[in-house]
Amino acid sequence: MIFLALLFMNHCFADLRHGYAMLQYGHKLDRRMITSYDGYSILDCVEDCLRTTRCRSINYHQGAHFCQTNFESRVSTPDLYLEKPGWIYSDIEDWDRVIAGACSMSNCSMNEKCIPKPFDQITCVISDCGIPLNESFSMEKVREWDAIGVERGIHITCSAGYKQQGSERFVCRPDGSWMTDLSCTMRSKIT
Repeated sequence: MIFLALLFMNHCFADLRHGYAMLQYGHKLDRRMITSYDGYSILDCVEDCLRTTRCRSINYHQGAHFCQTNFESRVSTPDLYLEKPGWIYSDIEDWDRVIAGACSMSNCSMNEKCIPKPFDQITCVISDCGIPLNESFSMEKVREWDAIGVERGIHITCSAGYKQQGSERFVCRPDGSWMTDLSCTMRSKIT
């Protein structure tokens, strides 16, 4: 019983000072979202990111209590790190992993999210469909509210030199696979 009490206390005493000190007010990372949530506190947003294996950063709008989790950071995509009044940006590495409780040491796969259960148990569920990677795909036309999370969609076009057929919209299925009819074929060179 004492062991359980000490374990619980350890989760409650995460060091939040460094994370709060590193918040970037008036900034957000654009067009690299996993998913978004309404009615979250900034700490809820951080915890969700810590439990989502692919998450690298968050955007938070304090006035709207709105959270966005991102699969990139301002370091990996500096050109998408923008000044946006009302938003707060944070890199997930600035936060104490203990915030995630039992999920702080999960072994969930890259496209999964850890869900805490009673008695420090966890389960892993699919969180996203990953980044549609193919040399024929381009993420240049991804829109502001596009996301790779389950039941979300993202606009992918064909790279330069490829002919596009079908829709640009990719939709993430609950099984973690993309649904799309986009076909990118190499343009033939005229000689």
